[in-house]
Parts: sequence; C-alpha cells; structure tokens
Amino acid sequence: MLLVVAAILYSSVHVFGVAGSPAVPVHQAVSDAPPVTVSLVSAVRRAEVLPQRSTAVELSAPVEGVPESSTDLSSCGAVDGTALAATTSGDIRASACLSQLADVEPAVLGRFARSFDSDDSSAVTFATALGERGSATATSVWWHDLTAARQTELVADLPSVVGNLEGVPYDTRDLANRLTLSSTVAHLRGEVDAQGSGFLGASADSRRLVMLQQVEIALDRGREGDDAKRSLLSLDTVFPGKAAVAVGDVDTADNVTMMVPGMLYTVSNQITWWTDRAADLHSAQDFWSSTLATDATASAATNATIAWMGYRTPDLTNVLGLSLAEAGAVHLEDAVQGLTAARAGSEPHVTLIAHSYGSTTASIALTSGKIHVDSFVALGSPGSVVAKAGDLAVTRGQVYAAAAALDPVAGSGFFGADPGSTLYGATLLDVAGGTDPFTEQSLSAVLTHNRYFTPGSQSMRNLALIGTGHGDLAEGRQPIPGGPQPTDQPTLALVRPQDVNRESLGA
Repeated sequence: MLLVVAAILYSSVHVFGVAGSPAVPVHQAVSDAPPVTVSLVSAVRRAEVLPQRSTAVELSAPVEGVPESSTDLSSCGAVDGTALAATTSGDIRASACLSQLADVEPAVLGRFARSFDSDDSSAVTFATALGERGSATATSVWWHDLTAARQTELVADLPSVVGNLEGVPYDTRDLANRLTLSSTVAHLRGEVDAQGSGFLGASADSRRLVMLQQVEIALDRGREGDDAKRSLLSLDTVFPGKAAVAVGDVDTADNVTMMVPGMLYTVSNQITWWTDRAADLHSAQDFWSSTLATDATASAATNATIAWMGYRTPDLTNVLGLSLAEAGAVHLEDAVQGLTAARAGSEPHVTLIAHSYGSTTASIALTSGKIHVDSFVALGSPGSVVAKAGDLAVTRGQVYAAAAALDPVAGSGFFGADPGSTLYGATLLDVAGGTDPFTEQSLSAVLTHNRYFTPGSQSMRNLALIGTGHGDLAEGRQPIPGGPQPTDQPTLALVRPQDVNRESLGA
C-alpha cells in the first residue's frame, strides 16, 4: 500500500507535469541572473550612510535584570561578543538578547556578527530562536523602539539575522536578505571560478550558487507580466535552502495570500516557478479587486502574494510520514505570526493556499492554537489531520478545497480526512472550466495535480476571489450541514471519480 501511494504521488508530479524547471548550469545562470543593484548594497555600507555611532543606545523600556548600557551579548549565548555554540543552537534568552543587541557597543556588535559562519545556517537558526523563544510581537515592538542608527547597524552587521527575524518590517527584511544574497553569490562565484567547475553537481559550492541564482531570477520584477515589486522575505543560503518571495507590498497590502508548496518543491528547482505562480495569482487578484471596486470603496483593494518555501518538502524517500509536515507547520506558524505582528493595527485579510503535502502541513499549523487566518484553501490534498473544517483556526465558512478530476492525490485521505468530502464541511471549488458569470470570459479546466494555478482557469479565478475576501463569489459545492446529500444530477465539476462510491455510501 505504501509503495502504491508513493507511486501515485510521484506520478502526480512527473506524469502530469513537473512544477518548475531544473536549475541551469552555473556558467549559464551567471550570465542570465539579474545583477544586484549596486545602490542597494552601498545603501548600508558604514562608510557611506551610517551616522556617528555612540557607545550606547538608550532603551525605551529596559528589560529587568539587563543593564541599560550593556557591553556584552551574554544573553545571546556569546562570550566577549563572540557567538558560541549556545548562540548558534538557539540556547539563548530572547528578550534579554534583544535588549543587549539594542544597547551593545558597535565594536562588540561587529565582532558578534563576524563570529557567525557564513557557510552554515547559524545566523538563521539564531533568528528563528529569537522568535520561538520570544515572540514576533515583542520583536516588532523592539525593532520600532530602536534608533535609526542601530537599525542600520543591525542590517549592515547581521543581515542574515534581521532578514529572517519575524516581526521586523518586510521592506527591511528584503534589504537585509538581498545583502546576504548578493554577498553569498559573489563569494560562491569566486569559489567556483577557483575550482574551475562549471556545472551543477560538480561541487557543493556550485550547487549552492545555482540555488541562489534561482532566487535572484525569482526576484526579477516584471516576470509573468506582473510589474509589482518583489521582495525577499526570508533566505537560508545553505543547500537545499529556504526562501520566501513576495509579489506586491506585504507591509501595506489589504489582502495577503501565502502559498504553501508540497512534495518535491526545492529552492533550486521551483523557487522561480512558485514565484511566477504567485505573480499570476497577484495579477488575477488585482483584476478582481479592480472589477469589484465600487464607489463606496474609494479605490481598489491592494494585494500581495507570498511564494513561501520555508520548510523542507518531502521526496519519495520520506513522503509517507508526517515528520516534515510537523516541522514545516512550526515554520509556517512563525511566518503567520510574523505577518500578524508586523501588521499590528493594520491587519490584512490573510489567506493560506496550500498544495498537496503542503495542505497537510497547513492543517497541522491551523490546529496548533497559535495562528488564525481569514481563509484557507487545500489544493489536491492527501488529507487533513482534523476531521472537520470547523476544527481549523479559520474564519467560519472560509475553508475551501479543490480536487481536479484526474488528480490521484486529492481524495486519497492518506494523511487524514479528505477536505473535499461533504462530511469535512469545506466548499468544494469547481475547477472544470466554463464561462465566468460576471465577465463572460471563457475559463479553462484544471484536470491534473500541478495545474491549479493555471492563468485563465476556473481554479485561478476562484483562488483570486477567495484571496481578496470574495469567497462568496467562488463557484463550487457549498458545505452541507448534517452530512452528505448526493445530488440527482452530479457533474464532473463537483463529483470526483474517487468520490462516486464514497458519496453513495454516505461516507
């Protein structure tokens, strides 16, 4: 049985179409990747923009037990300003550590930054620990209480930390992560040139270089015809890497949609494809925001979509277990908490759209008690860890599912309840194509596992409407209180092959 399920999952990606294109050779990617703007790098160089540094920055609210003029970073696991194993393993006191980072002398801050190894994920681990052992809300308050000089110093000295620190404004994180990306790519290019190696797989450095060049390409504004700004919200430069790229302004958008991928999605092979799908969705959302705007709204709602690849997705060797979904759920919770904290006082409409194994990951996150979202869509889901939509931390009536007719993963129920069944209580979206009732445009059908984000499809139309807060206009079968009610005239739009026997039996 396990082998059969693995084969089905594998075929869903490779028979019906691989999501994304393989990474290009290093020598080709070097010439194709967009260069990092020099002004971006120079903008935070000390010699050019840093104001005169003082020996201490006054805290607005000192943490109990921490002196107002700290000269060390002991709460960050450091000794004499040098990061040690405790720092890089996350064995820290988050609140006190943040206070010391705000107050420590510039020379000590610089020494602390230099003690991180640029070839491992220690800085990202440290940033994650600050969030997990503290809170994104506390981090947001801390960041806004810093002086502009200290904020600039932290971005310049610790870009890998600031760029992955939930609660920090996204434009600042984008700046920090681009600095990390630029410096790491430059370093790896030098290493690869010195090795005389030109193709992926020739060395660990070349694999990392290709991976990060794919991130550079994903950040290229205007891809897919969507000219909205693109931002790098998180980045782990160590292979196989993690990243999140936003299309639109996450700091100000009225609607924010986070897309969670499933099996076999890696930064090297899918970050550009996943970001392009986020751009397609962003364009569709802008279209509907403009179309549905009325005199009462004054202007069309603004949108941002996030191609989130913040966890390790499974391959054929480990797809049959939940361990990666459980680990990914923790990272997803952090990301949603970070959005909530960064946008406190101007909260957007938040939607999670999760594909395949990612939908199981999202179902775990949405039952943790730590986050809540306005809408949730499970695409081609192999199962939810809870039996009913009402058990998810989602606004009532705003849970949706989509299952294409030839999608062998959807409806398998391998990891739990099928979100597309009538018993689950979600709206089953129509993805079979047809004519849009508002625009009278022809909508294409989605038939297979990796086509839910196809531009011009009924699926994309529904996803865009849900993400803009208009889920009531999405076409599909509404949840039926009290259990399944088989229809007299079923259609392929709403009844999947795997449901025929199940629905007739009242399962």
